Amino acid sequence: MRFLGVDPGTKSFDVCCFEDDVDNVVLDISIPSEEVAMSPDEIFKAIKSANADFIVGPSGYGLEFKHISKFTDRDVALTTLDKIDDVDIPVLKGLRRLLWLMKEANLNAYSIPGIIQLPTIPLHRKFNKIDMGTADKTCVAALAIWDQAREYSINYSDVNLICVEIGFGYNAAIAIENGKIVDGIGGTIFPGPGYLTLSLMDGELAYLLGNFSKLKLFQGGAAWIASKDIIDPIDFSMKIDLDEKFKLAWNAMLEGILKAVSMELIVLDSRPREVIVTGRLSRVDRLFKDIKTAIHRKFNLNTRRPKTFTKIAKDVAQGAALIANGIGNGKYKNLTDNLDIRNAKGTVLDYIGFPDFNVDYVVKNLRSS
Repeated sequence: MRFLGVDPGTKSFDVCCFEDDVDNVVLDISIPSEEVAMSPDEIFKAIKSANADFIVGPSGYGLEFKHISKFTDRDVALTTLDKIDDVDIPVLKGLRRLLWLMKEANLNAYSIPGIIQLPTIPLHRKFNKIDMGTADKTCVAALAIWDQAREYSINYSDVNLICVEIGFGYNAAIAIENGKIVDGIGGTIFPGPGYLTLSLMDGELAYLLGNFSKLKLFQGGAAWIASKDIIDPIDFSMKIDLDEKFKLAWNAMLEGILKAVSMELIVLDSRPREVIVTGRLSRVDRLFKDIKTAIHRKFNLNTRRPKTFTKIAKDVAQGAALIANGIGNGKYKNLTDNLDIRNAKGTVLDYIGFPDFNVDYVVKNLRSS
């Protein structure tokens, strides 16, 4: 049987499909997000041609565990939380269009939850949050759990770690105890800039910006601080020791990562075995080396990258394929069961405490196509 996962990233959409087990990868591709937004046909045809028996599709911020045949306009709107009257962002547009194509083709695809929807997260940690980690962070956590269990020959229930995702757009940190996700710090509440993104926003700044576009959530990060432009992460890393602005930007981002690790250490009852760093920027050796050194100095924790099984598709797509395998009662069923994905309920908007926050009104004004 074949199991396929999709990663709708800020920079690229990645797809991984393996047959029976991870040592037999049959599809391993990456397509720029802007190309997917302009024409999702190429990635859709690739997904369809893989003839996968089970698919974990792009789920954006996260949905209840649901077959794609049951998707409604409301479901698709909740994946991107993108207002109708706002600028159309390529990665979000591509995600929605791909979902409709997959539904129309009657693929055996499923949505998965974001971190906040998981029943393994204590309720008191969810209040007035939306982004504790999008559905792709659920996927990357699955990869990290799978990897630690494999690395140390332990059961999933014995896995203890902090997973730090360093993406092209957003950063995130996920606390995992006894193989279960118990907390998450998503990209828009991360305590320091991501590569492109501002992350946690000062409430006073939000007030002064007023009715700002969602595009602002993709700006203000380390790349913008250093150069006021989007540059390649490798080029960025080569300028850290040569240009003071780049050094300051990297220090801000690195310190944010340390703050996030510290926050997740607080919620864990036992000391994690290690920190696993994933994401596009983790593959830039200079950046990973600095993160590893800083985490060891501050917390005396070992840090490593996961042992992945693709050459092209990033970590999220691999984690999604592992979850697809578990959904299909394959070799990694215990991994999916331990994450309790099937019992995830509700929406990412269920925990807002403001009295004037009307979910139905909000969703009515979101894009679904």
